[in-house]
Amino acid sequence: MSPKVTIIIINYNGLEDTRECLASLEKVMYPSFKVAVVDNASKNQDAVVYTLRKEFPKVEIIALPENLGFAGGNNTVIRWAQKRGSNYMLLLNNDTTVAS
Repeated sequence: MSPKVTIIIINYNGLEDTRECLASLEKVMYPSFKVAVVDNASKNQDAVVYTLRKEFPKVEIIALPENLGFAGGNNTVIRWAQKRGSNYMLLLNNDTTVAS
């Protein structure tokens, strides 16, 4: 059985980069991972959250009411992932694309 991994991506006013990152993650062949995006209070947060949920329905989108910075955003999702039994967390910048 493969360890459960949560891939965490922080978005702040970077919708296009985040979309590219998520599209690359859809091709990952590892059998046991979840993706969580935390929107760190982007200027157009409602539109960002709507777009990401529509285009990537399997991704957990967490919308923060205020910008907690890189560490605060990651810590929020790390706690969320730990409560859901994740064994490992992988922090990715939203401008990252990955190989399958």
